[in-house]
Amino acid sequence: MKRVIISIASVILLVIFGLVGFNQMKNNGPRGRVISPTGSKIIVEEMSYYVGGEKVFGKVFKPADGNGNYPDSLGALPLVVFFHEPLKTEWPENLIKSLVPKGVIGYTSGFRGSEKDAESLVKRLRKEKIIMDDMVFIISDSSCGNEIVKATTRLGHKIQGLILIEPSLTGKARETYVRYGREFLTINEASKPNAVSMIEDYLEERGALK
Repeated sequence: MKRVIISIASVILLVIFGLVGFNQMKNNGPRGRVISPTGSKIIVEEMSYYVGGEKVFGKVFKPADGNGNYPDSLGALPLVVFFHEPLKTEWPENLIKSLVPKGVIGYTSGFRGSEKDAESLVKRLRKEKIIMDDMVFIISDSSCGNEIVKATTRLGHKIQGLILIEPSLTGKARETYVRYGREFLTINEASKPNAVSMIEDYLEERGALK
């Protein structure tokens, strides 16, 4: 009888740990360092989460000091999350690298999930100690714009701004854009070469850049 109880207890513990790991585990991958377009050092590492049983891959971009480390003196910084089409990473990552030296943390994700997945991911990112949870901004390209606009509605006051790159919205997302679009920053194809300066102005207007 004692063996049976021990076996049952072991199974229960394994199930609990499995569920916790499957649904909540965050994976920090190898750290790398790159140089921004302005010559500043940036730390880049994988920061992926399990959301709804699926692993959502992402990279975090942090400013680095002369030794290539994140300075404790910076404390928490505003966060800019860029949801983009999977595999097309060059432009999103280059844009984020241009913003990080201005005093933000960047996060990119090749996203194919639902609005609930995006909402969950943003909520988890807000809990990171290096993030100012009252200064979170989202960028989305056209590939996932519908889901991200709807996620923004669900997140409400938890985010301070939404930037849409060449949006092509339908349904409820389109209705939201028509109603609140003046509060968003829209970057069309013609203005993409000026995207960094436009986003900087948008962040500064909302208190993210000092």
